[in-house]
Parts: sequence; C-alpha cells; structure tokens
Amino acid sequence: MNINCCESGNTVTISLIGELDHHAARPTMNAIGKIIDSKLPRACVVDMSDISFMDSSGIAVLLSTFRKVSELGGEMTIKGASKQAGRIISRRRYRSYYKDWVMEGAIHMKAANEIHIEFPSRSVNEAFARTSVACFAAQMDPTLDEINDIKTAVSEAVTNCIVHAYPDKLGTICVRARIFDGCVLEVMVKDRGCGIEDIKRAMLPLYTTGGQERAGMGFTIMESFMDKLKVKSNVGKGTTVTMRKRICARVGGKA
Repeated sequence: MNINCCESGNTVTISLIGELDHHAARPTMNAIGKIIDSKLPRACVVDMSDISFMDSSGIAVLLSTFRKVSELGGEMTIKGASKQAGRIISRRRYRSYYKDWVMEGAIHMKAANEIHIEFPSRSVNEAFARTSVACFAAQMDPTLDEINDIKTAVSEAVTNCIVHAYPDKLGTICVRARIFDGCVLEVMVKDRGCGIEDIKRAMLPLYTTGGQERAGMGFTIMESFMDKLKVKSNVGKGTTVTMRKRICARVGGKA
C-alpha cells in the first residue's frame, strides 16, 4: 500500500494506492494519522481511485480518518471508490443474521474439480489465498463482479482466522475450493485456533474483538457477497466457514 498526499489551502487529499486489506490496514491508518496530525486540515479527501482491492479492514481505516478529521472540526470526503469497494462502504442495512445459515443443497454431491491449500496465519498470505481461489474459480467464466465478490469473501474469512483464531501465535489456515454441477463454487476456510464462543453474536454487524483496525463486518460481508454461509466452531478446537456462490451463466455461454 502506497500513500500520496497533496495540500491545497485547508484541504488535504490523501491518495491510497494498492490493496487495502488487513495486512495494510494498520500501517495505512498510522500513516494517515500522522498526515492529519501534521497538516491539521479543515477538509480531507480520501482518493481511492487507485485501490485495486479493499475488504472490511478498509472501513476501519476510513472510520479512523473520519474521527481524526472530525476532532479538528473538519469534513472527510471519499472519492474514486471502485464498485467492489463502494459496495462495502455503502452497505448500511442488513437482513436478519439468524436465517440462511444452514448450507442448502446437497453437501454430498461429487465435486467436478477442487483444490486444497494450507499456509501459515501471516497477514501477508491473505492476498495469496484470495488470488488462488479467484484463479481456480476463473474456469467457471465468472464476471469481474463475481470474481471480486469471491475475493472479498475469502479475504474476510482468512482475515478472521489471522486476527481471531490465532491472536497470539502463528497457526495453520486451510482453504478448500470446490466446483459442483450447476456452476456452484464452494469455499471452505478452516482454522484450528481458539474457536468462537457465541457465533450469533460474532456474526452481528459492527461486533469485533479484533481491535481498532477491524470494523466488525467480516461475516456480514461474507453473507452479502456469497449466496450461502455456514459457520461451525468449537472453543479451543477451531472454526470452519463454508460459503457457496452460484456463478451466473453468460448469454450464449456454457452454463
């Protein structure tokens, strides 16, 4: 993540360049904080035109920026957000989080193709995980919006493992992606970490135990960007998140 800053009168424009995920959130937040502390702007423009990917960690960065500018009596404006980032930023109303948890469909269907990957719970590996699943899903001929939905959901699930499952140590994260007949993609993200005591509470929007750089919207975004979401967890044993998304057939395509 790179940050550029320009100043015009009492307005500071902060341009963010790169991928704004959990790995980049805290240093980005700190860098923006230093800019605001030194410039003391009356208005702050956050230019996201060159953000290629953002997950809910980006919301925490924006909230932190907004708070600092507000403390100065100023205003913050966001411009240039991509469609993928804009969907995350603008999502304000949520349906009930207590329904549609159970994965519908035949869990025992035979997968037409599948991959398994394992990696240490280092935040730098989050981009590897979402890119790997997106590359695997590409054989289904998804739209760019569908690919971005998949990448966002995987990013949120993997970040949850990094932040919550292994808060004080490195652990292993397992990701399995499978393709079923009917253009259905299933992604499972599993850890062997501390587990979730109260799944219903953990899935509420804005609830987080991950500190200032987390927005508490990970499960909300997973549920919104995928068709089905199932969460299973045992305290002290780990958590498994399973998501499904049906890829829409292109006109004149294969189905």
